[in-house]
Amino acid sequence: MIFSNLELPHFRLQNMKIKPLIQLREMVAAALSSMTNLSKSFRTFIIETMELYLTSSGRMNFTQMARCGRSCESRFRQNFKKPFDWLSFNRHFLSPMMGHRIAIGIDPCFIPKAGKKTPGVDWFWSGCAGAIKHGLEILGLSVVDADAKDAVFLKAEQTFTSKIRGRKPKCTRGMEDPDSLTGWYLRMLSRISRQLLSICNLIVADAYFSKESFVSGVKELGFNIISRFRDDVNLKYLYRGPKAKKRGRPQKFAGKVDLKNLDMSVFKEEYSVDGKLVYKLYTADVWAVSLGREVRVVIVDYLDPDKKKQTRKVFFSTDLTLSARDIFDIYRTRFQLEFVFRDAKQFTGLTHCQARNKEALAFAFNASLSSVNVARTYARQEGHNLSVGATKTLLHNAAMVDRFIAMSAKHANLRLNNTDFKELLFYGVRAVA
Repeated sequence: MIFSNLELPHFRLQNMKIKPLIQLREMVAAALSSMTNLSKSFRTFIIETMELYLTSSGRMNFTQMARCGRSCESRFRQNFKKPFDWLSFNRHFLSPMMGHRIAIGIDPCFIPKAGKKTPGVDWFWSGCAGAIKHGLEILGLSVVDADAKDAVFLKAEQTFTSKIRGRKPKCTRGMEDPDSLTGWYLRMLSRISRQLLSICNLIVADAYFSKESFVSGVKELGFNIISRFRDDVNLKYLYRGPKAKKRGRPQKFAGKVDLKNLDMSVFKEEYSVDGKLVYKLYTADVWAVSLGREVRVVIVDYLDPDKKKQTRKVFFSTDLTLSARDIFDIYRTRFQLEFVFRDAKQFTGLTHCQARNKEALAFAFNASLSSVNVARTYARQEGHNLSVGATKTLLHNAAMVDRFIAMSAKHANLRLNNTDFKELLFYGVRAVA
């Protein structure tokens, strides 16, 4: 549906800027207001960068940013190498969605790269291609809300192999192996664990992270984890009977869990409704042999839409107080982080940076993903049911109208030209289906 009858906001002139651009700048400035260690010039630079990511078309590299922005190319190259606390910046966008069922979602993202001189370039798994490919990898962190079914990006950090100099492992469980990807992820989490714990102490990750080294590592950092087991996972019932009056080690297990024939005296049956779909949930506290610890498992029966048959998946949580529905819903919401990656790749140039400096690359990755937060927040605050792509089209049109006004010799009469502004601003903008 095209916005043909959408009410146009009341525009006003402020330094030859129309309202959408003013609102965008004010939103970014509000997120920067709590960061007291930034200079005035760098604050202005961050505001300009966020504006360019959401108003410029074409590839988002230094040359293109210099063409469309107010700064020269060398300023972008120099400032992209400076440190910036993206986690504190993105925490500003959490307030509208903070609920009771939230978790820290983590997920690697593959960035294709053809060159050989870029720091961190190696062979990584690409989920889209379903194969190992040559390029870069970043580990993205977000806050996922199972009630709102949404995710807010927090921070991304590039994955480096052991070939990169300066990589020194910490003496923490699961971090000892310098060549382990899970060890690298744990070291990254350990550096920002205090900031993450102030938000939530629950991590949700896909089945790749259901390893003893990673689970033990996040537990040592103070987190619990929700993830998914392999279909052939080895689980054992815990013995809850009376203690035997004889010598020797007390009985700990009461047999192996047969996933095809569950003991319903141990498992509890629940239901979860999502629209027309009804999921059958079975939950119990059992012993996970691969993790070497007691976990709460949730076994889910649902209809696979592709294979047209019922399948069974096994999820788990190290937090034994969570309900089966919470575990299942939080894990499903983890996929919202994939949508953040998708929007950043399609609209805000996540794969466009051509820098050969690791600090500049980290700045570009985080700026691209953070601009998705800004776009979503802008659309939500203005009451527009717009995707990130439609929001960028709207802001791009606003930038073009602003440029027309600034370059024209006559003063823009907003009352007389209200219809024309409406037509120009929402040209090509479509609502979410």
